Amino acid sequence: MRKLTFFLSMLLAIVFCTNAFSVSAAYTPPFDVKAEAAYLVNLNTGDVIYEKNADKKMYPASLTKLMTSILAFEMVKDLDNTTVTAKAYIYDEFYGKNVSTGDIRRGETMTMRQLLYAMLMQSANEAASIVADYLGDGSIAYFAEMMTKRAKELGCIGTNFTNPHGLFDENNYTTAKDMYLIAKHAISIPGFLEIASTTHYEVGSTNIHDSLAWNTTNKMMVKGTEYYYSPVKGLKTGTLDESGKCFVSTASLDGFDYLCVVMGAPILDDENGKEIGNNAFADTKALYQWAFDTFSIKTLMEKGSDITEVPLRLAKDTDHMKLASSGRFSALVPDEIEPTSVVMEYDLPEYITAPVKKGDEIGKVRLILAGEQIGEVPLVATSNAERSQVLYLLDQAENILMSFWFKFGLIFVITFAVLYIILMVVRNRNLRRNRLTRTRKF
Repeated sequence: MRKLTFFLSMLLAIVFCTNAFSVSAAYTPPFDVKAEAAYLVNLNTGDVIYEKNADKKMYPASLTKLMTSILAFEMVKDLDNTTVTAKAYIYDEFYGKNVSTGDIRRGETMTMRQLLYAMLMQSANEAASIVADYLGDGSIAYFAEMMTKRAKELGCIGTNFTNPHGLFDENNYTTAKDMYLIAKHAISIPGFLEIASTTHYEVGSTNIHDSLAWNTTNKMMVKGTEYYYSPVKGLKTGTLDESGKCFVSTASLDGFDYLCVVMGAPILDDENGKEIGNNAFADTKALYQWAFDTFSIKTLMEKGSDITEVPLRLAKDTDHMKLASSGRFSALVPDEIEPTSVVMEYDLPEYITAPVKKGDEIGKVRLILAGEQIGEVPLVATSNAERSQVLYLLDQAENILMSFWFKFGLIFVITFAVLYIILMVVRNRNLRRNRLTRTRKF
């Protein structure tokens, strides 16, 4: 099964390598997404399949730990042999609060890898602060500045971090689109997805615990739970009253890979105030099922297809040139879409001039679906066109006759001739008068 999935993923990548240019086009699912913000992207193509309030300022809750984990992976060379001891002051922030924890005690020593498991699986807040203190040279605030700086380097423009765990702070915020960028980078780091997709982890004994184990908060990966969905792997859950339910995940099926961000899903409580259900999981599952069931790769234009023609000047045997597509164009589109549904808009010169070689790029065609551009393909000449020397010389002569300097010279000559004629007429008239005057005197 893994070999089949790998083959399909590679095939999908090869198909898209033939595309000349691709532009994302978001679609609307046939159901309501309850989350305040959402962002669903096909990782094979980069196409945004669905977005809702993608640039709206949101509070990320424990999704913050994704950025903390990224810095841990990037800054620590040896995750297994780098050990960190929990400082006592770290726990002051959590006193009296009902926060998620990995039961890491004051003075307990953990490897950096173990702390990553605690953050990404159990959403342990103390683990995030332990990492921040260690990598921030004893300053959690400084580490938060490092987080923000790294997020900006990843292209995030609506993100600011003030802590490493995500407990509420009005200045600790992001957007669904920025969280996609963070998560996309995270899964590119070797070993990240392995930790984020683990459901149970045995720490074993430490200097304080005889045994310790953690379980994932991501119930979409846990068999037997209400929201289990086998294609899902990772990444991070997050919940606060101010944030609602948040969830970032990936899913792969039949060679298609997606990354989904949902933020601000409503928290549901029963009449006794006990939390029931999880709208973030429900939205995520619905979006993935819709994407997998609805979209497929379709070839919308074959390589070498005759598309249009353009007027051709100064050629021997023809006055037009046929244009063909330079490559095949495939796209991830809804299953009901046929190639005939795509509208073509041309970007072509008014005419071209011989000589032309077969394969010369002449212009391009834009592919429009439902009013949005989904791609463009260069158009090339389908044959050679030699220049007619006679037509070329006539054209040069015409160009000379129509040129500014020729017109200027012609006007100058005519003007000079007219002035000369006038001058001669006047001169001759004066000569006649002079002759008449001399005759009368004699």
